[in-house]
Amino acid sequence: MEVDITEKAKNFIRFGLLGLIVLAALAGGGLYLYQHSNRSFTVRDAVVVGNESVITAKGDGKITELLVQDGDYVEEGAVIARVESKITPEDIAQLEQNVQLAQQSYAQLQKGTTAISQAPAPVVDSGAQQRAANAYARMQRMNELFSMGAISAAKRDEAAAAYASAQAAANTAPSVSAPQTTVIPTSPEVLKQAELQVKQAEAALANAKNDQQATEIVATAAGVVSLAEGIAADSELKNEQEIARIQASNDAWLEAKLTETQAAKVRLGEFVNYEIDGHKLQGTVQDMIAPENDDSDEEQAKSLTMVKISLPAEASFTIKSGMTGIIEFKE
Repeated sequence: MEVDITEKAKNFIRFGLLGLIVLAALAGGGLYLYQHSNRSFTVRDAVVVGNESVITAKGDGKITELLVQDGDYVEEGAVIARVESKITPEDIAQLEQNVQLAQQSYAQLQKGTTAISQAPAPVVDSGAQQRAANAYARMQRMNELFSMGAISAAKRDEAAAAYASAQAAANTAPSVSAPQTTVIPTSPEVLKQAELQVKQAEAALANAKNDQQATEIVATAAGVVSLAEGIAADSELKNEQEIARIQASNDAWLEAKLTETQAAKVRLGEFVNYEIDGHKLQGTVQDMIAPENDDSDEEQAKSLTMVKISLPAEASFTIKSGMTGIIEFKE
């Protein structure tokens, strides 16, 4: 009896090919899933970084009105606080007196020191000459100390008189005619120091007057305000104390460090999902900064690839420098 196997062969071929197609699809899907999962990774130590403008107090004072709150957006030049200066009219008067005294001292030193002595005689005592030289050196030193405010004018004049006496004793004269007046020029170093004291006194006065009139604190850039700790209405301020920081809204990003393996899976311009302060956001890879090769620490250099992710132009919450984020890099 003959058996027709043609139909069985056709069915075998038909179902066999179908099975091969199913197996190929499964294999392709598995490969895709493997590649996809192999490219996906999460970075949990990302941080918001941005260029900040620091605003400090121009002098001692007290905040009388605070016009912004932490997280507010301000334009450059906007008034963020008003202060009451602690520089009093008496302080200004004292500084003006310091300028006057410094100027008078400088003018007097420019004229030199006047010494009155008897007319010199032709006979010279060498020992007396040495004493006169020592007296002259001491007088110059007294001039320097006087210019620094270390001694009184009386002490300085006393040294000048001692020099005049020593100079007179250095000369032997049978008779004394008329007293001789000698002008001793001030050394250039002393004059330079006195001139510097005048400039410092004038600068202190000018700064005090400016600080007395600086009743408004303004934003030095446009961006988000972060008030310094403890800053509020009625806060006491010290000169150069930090009041606030302003993070430029167009100059901030989310930054993360990637290993060499992770960096190889990231492309410039690709979209990534990330989370900041519980808010889910999306941005693009703006920049990737490759590590500098360092033969002395090659392993560390491999793990320092820096990636920058864009922040939203208008977020529904305040984004400030120092905030941490979680980035998901996916295919």
